[in-house]
Amino acid sequence: MAWMLDWRGTPITHGAQVLFPRKWGCSAHSTEMAEGIVKRFSPTGRITVDVLRSSRPRESGGTGRTRYAVPAHSVTVVPSPADRRPAESPGDASSSPAPQTPALASPPELLTVDGTGYGPYPGHPTTVTRSPYGTYLFAGETAQRIVEDLHRDSCGLTAAFEYDGTLTFRWDATYRDEPGVERVTPDAQGRYAIGGLWPWDTWPETEGTTPRH
Repeated sequence: MAWMLDWRGTPITHGAQVLFPRKWGCSAHSTEMAEGIVKRFSPTGRITVDVLRSSRPRESGGTGRTRYAVPAHSVTVVPSPADRRPAESPGDASSSPAPQTPALASPPELLTVDGTGYGPYPGHPTTVTRSPYGTYLFAGETAQRIVEDLHRDSCGLTAAFEYDGTLTFRWDATYRDEPGVERVTPDAQGRYAIGGLWPWDTWPETEGTTPRH
């Protein structure tokens, strides 16, 4: 199986220790850091994490919800003790290694919703392998176009941006077996991780094709 990568481009392995932000309550500022162990991988680019501890103290103790499915690009892999470099002595004048370049620095791919003429949507893949239901990172302007095109069809799936920038998808039983909600919070670069709700396809590189915006 191809590695999933954290936001720095570090491979995520089963049993790895990771950190990730999670929201609690309704306020846009109600965010805490959670630490946990990777237990499972999803083909949609998400990982399942068993939470060990969190930064917000609770009167009753514990960590609240103990299992989360989070986008791989939103976590930070905690290096194991064997991977950590020993502290350098003051007299060591060797230069520090260059920061690791994120894997998402490659050019974006042009995407469309399978079976439609919508797009093209430039997006960065979050995994090495490609899947029709894979998750891609889109700039805010592109995410807005995706939402506008989504509302062209009455398929039982809608989306809207919240006051804090969160993109919320909602669907009823006509779209999936059970109604549901998925919220996407932009990352530090303002990108939205969208995937798993419909199949993607690559934008056809055919002359004369007119993209629908």
